[in-house]
Amino acid sequence: MFFKKKKNKNLEDYAPEIYAQEEMEAVEAHIAARFGDFANVFHEIVSPDIHCDICIIEPSEERDYYTFVTMGMGAHRMNVPEELREHKLERAELLICLPPDWEISNDDERWYWPIRLLKAMARFPGENDTWFGYGHSVAGSEPAEPYAENTELCGVMLSMPYPFGQEAAVCPLPDGSEVNFYLLLPIHQDEMEYKRAHCADDLEQLLDDFVVDPARKSVVAGRKDFRLQPSEIEDRLPDWQDAGGCLCTDRITVDGCKVGFMYREEPDEGVPDSGWRFFAGDEDDEYTGNPEHSGVYHLNTIANYDADVIPFLNAPYGSAFGRDENGAFREEPFEPPTD
Repeated sequence: MFFKKKKNKNLEDYAPEIYAQEEMEAVEAHIAARFGDFANVFHEIVSPDIHCDICIIEPSEERDYYTFVTMGMGAHRMNVPEELREHKLERAELLICLPPDWEISNDDERWYWPIRLLKAMARFPGENDTWFGYGHSVAGSEPAEPYAENTELCGVMLSMPYPFGQEAAVCPLPDGSEVNFYLLLPIHQDEMEYKRAHCADDLEQLLDDFVVDPARKSVVAGRKDFRLQPSEIEDRLPDWQDAGGCLCTDRITVDGCKVGFMYREEPDEGVPDSGWRFFAGDEDDEYTGNPEHSGVYHLNTIANYDADVIPFLNAPYGSAFGRDENGAFREEPFEPPTD
């Protein structure tokens, strides 16, 4: 999804959705209790659909960053799929965290874009008859363009407000409904593609901070798209006691090929290396000569990619095995690699 330009409306067309008084009081109390007291609010002057103010929580000793929280998005009930209605996800508010030296009163786009992002995201579900939930991502434009000239960040993903504790995520309302609070994480284009190819949890594990850094580099740039994720690796060598390091080409760990050839050489002294080297069998000299096409792994990782290698791992140094036409490993003469 990406942001679309809004059509201009006449002033007489404005009839914004707003919280009932008791709902507003509950939301205000929740923000103050869970995110921090706020003396300042960016009040919205013109409200075409929802009245969305932004609460400003100043940096403190406990939390050395600004926290901006929307207040008003939750007056609109989002179009949540029928099968999820029981989870009370129709209402939401958003927050974003900024460094303590952020110039919050500067309306230059280099400083203002997080506020613009909050407001645009708050209106997105209503304008597009859709909904937001954990892990959803939205591109700022199509094709992707950075939010401002001082950053390459160009999209956003919704996370949970983990830094503020579990109870910060949901505000109960007097009528029994709930307002869900989501933390906005601005991301790069390739990070968005990574998240869509995997899942939000996988991307979150790579992101090391939730406070916006306009100069942050992509955490997935140059990262290999491994066929197995860390959560999928099982302990298949529980009794292995020796050094576990090994080399394996990307044809196996990235492209998903089975091991077609492997050999075990004697490792250098003092190196935690099992001596095993794994290949798909179709790599040429140019491929294997490029160190970017292989990586160092634990034997257990390769055993997860191809369990057929497990019975041979105790073979002595100087052993080599290749698959025959029936797919079974057969011992082959060992030829030490040349430099």
